[in-house]
Amino acid sequence: MLLKRNLDEVVYETICEGFVGNTYLAGKRLDPSELSERYQVSKTPVIQALKRMANEGILEITSGGKYIVPVASQKEIQDVCQSRLLIEENALAALCRTASNEEVSILETINQELRDYFKANSVDKYFLSDMHFHKKIVELAGNSCMTDLHRILINRYTVVRHTTGMILVHSADACDEHALMIQSISHHDEAAAKAIMRKHILEMEERLNAKVNDN
Repeated sequence: MLLKRNLDEVVYETICEGFVGNTYLAGKRLDPSELSERYQVSKTPVIQALKRMANEGILEITSGGKYIVPVASQKEIQDVCQSRLLIEENALAALCRTASNEEVSILETINQELRDYFKANSVDKYFLSDMHFHKKIVELAGNSCMTDLHRILINRYTVVRHTTGMILVHSADACDEHALMIQSISHHDEAAAKAIMRKHILEMEERLNAKVNDN
């Protein structure tokens, strides 16, 4: 049973990460047979992953049981970004109170990885490393319920981000803002950390909304 659960989890994460690089298009169907062949697994874990994604609002499911990539709306963008902000601001506040030197070092290592991908112009790895940084902030805050909810939000954000047609533009500013967050954590400055995170997420919300309006 443990092996099956692990396989289901791996397939779920693989399909979610498959949106990076615009692999799946908004409004299109995800076919279990095609995904099974692509990822070299049986259809059972693929179907389980798609059902889970539908239950979590990452995908839409038709009355006929077909799984559809949602078309991003301004409401979806706002809901996802505002929910991320709520969780990540609170996680940062908690870290400012409790973070150890080791935890600060973990965040610094991830941000250095992000800078390296920026320099190498590795678009997809840059995005995944960015999401790793944000997930790690929430994880280190130590609230498992918040971590589970945030993981779903990040997957929904990934779908929204990569189905709006937005061209992923590398930004050194993101790395610098991460560094400022880390500095605020190490200085136990909750207000500064939350202000940086708010700017960080709301600017992306504005960019996504602008892209949807253009479409």
